[in-house]
Amino acid sequence: MRTFIYIMGIWLLLLAVRSNGQTGSDILTYELTFSPDSVTKAALLDTITRKTGIHFSYNPELLGANERVKPDSQKTTMYAVITALIDPEIVAYYALNDQIIFYPVKVKEKAKTEPYHIIGGTVTGAKNNEPVPFCNIALLGSAVGTISNKDGKFLIKIPEKYFNDTLRFSCLGYAPFNMPLDTVNSSGLHIKLAEKTYKLRSIDVTHYDPLEVLGRYTNNLRDNYETEYTLFTTYYREIIKENDVYTDVSEAVLNVLKAPYGNTIRNDHVKFLRGRKSAALQPFNEIRFRLKGGPYYITRLDIVKNHESFINDEFRDMYRYDFEKITLLDGRKTAVISFKPIYNLRELLYEGQLFFDTETWALARVEFSFTRKGLKQARRMMIEKEPRDYKAIPTELKYLAQYKYIKGKWYLNLAQSSMQIRIVNREKREKTKFHSISEMLVTNIEKGDLQHFSRKEIFRPNEFFTEKITGYDKDFWEGYNVIKPEDELEYAIKNFDSKDIIVVGSD
Repeated sequence: MRTFIYIMGIWLLLLAVRSNGQTGSDILTYELTFSPDSVTKAALLDTITRKTGIHFSYNPELLGANERVKPDSQKTTMYAVITALIDPEIVAYYALNDQIIFYPVKVKEKAKTEPYHIIGGTVTGAKNNEPVPFCNIALLGSAVGTISNKDGKFLIKIPEKYFNDTLRFSCLGYAPFNMPLDTVNSSGLHIKLAEKTYKLRSIDVTHYDPLEVLGRYTNNLRDNYETEYTLFTTYYREIIKENDVYTDVSEAVLNVLKAPYGNTIRNDHVKFLRGRKSAALQPFNEIRFRLKGGPYYITRLDIVKNHESFINDEFRDMYRYDFEKITLLDGRKTAVISFKPIYNLRELLYEGQLFFDTETWALARVEFSFTRKGLKQARRMMIEKEPRDYKAIPTELKYLAQYKYIKGKWYLNLAQSSMQIRIVNREKREKTKFHSISEMLVTNIEKGDLQHFSRKEIFRPNEFFTEKITGYDKDFWEGYNVIKPEDELEYAIKNFDSKDIIVVGSD
């Protein structure tokens, strides 16, 4: 039987106990103590090599090896020492096993950024004035857009060619609101959305048979989804919380080359452009929690492209489908159908809701999670390595994918993954709760004669997203739309512009 369990790969983990023998990027956490004497950079690196066995490769002229420095006599880390020695606009470094390699930053001609307006504000419900999270904010008829954060706040950058267009605010359960851009005279907008539930009148009741709806979805796939290659510009973010403290906040601009929906052989390819992360944050216990292949796997949440079991006609008799209600999604009449597995099979791990557009019968949104039995199965497939005396227990795995209707076709617009996992120390009888969120927002779509990515450019499932991030280029990020950070995230990313961030050129 064909199975579709690869989505769980989003949460492949590496859990490791810190020790004195550190390799790769872990050597940056090596603790050091120095005497307060003034020494040259070269002498300081030689001293570190003698003490730790960690070697350095560098061009003396590039590093300024003869310049004198005065290290902090207090206990510090290898990362703090390295960042204090280099000018991040000139020198970057890479940690490989027991070696740290310094190399010059590529100097690139500053790209010309198209003029744009920045519009920001808050989206709330008109009735209760409560924030509306994950509200879609986009130019009508265009893929340019963003979403509000969980506090209802948003920030969108409008290119000059769209200055006379209309901005639409839409969210599930609310009537859409259109705002002509030529009427905007403030950057601190307060958008109030009216709640709207679509009710069928008793004299005009329409029966929606779930299996019939699924059949219409299948029959209209070619008409509803792109049959040519498309290039997405996307904003991607990973957040990891340890108990109630942020231990990793990383974000990037990615290109996604999407294969035609009718081509089941070609996969979507992800290319990393630029990223930034909060380097000041550190786990506060001996467990390191990392996600492998995040950007690669988040594209697999395109359920339509990847023919997940609960919408695949091969598995239709193994699920129970129930019509729930009619609602509005982006101002369009949408039928909500729930699903859950009938049979107690290992391959059937999901339950959730499907949202079908009643005009085109396209899948416009899907929300699903692992069943209780699926969580038990997921543990064996997700955990790549556990430290001795520890046990990792997934407690929640939830996913969301939403599509956007643009000029007669439906395109993936938003994908989110949320995982909660509990780490139990058997010996100390301690529990640590991790919550990880990955999300990808499509901010632009290009069609036409597109160039395919080279093998070297493609992000692979065995790569760690945070290790791809080696710098922050403010000029590069200036014209890209992102998701405005939540209030509680402000602390976690406030140092993005500081010297705590390694700055290099990267492709």
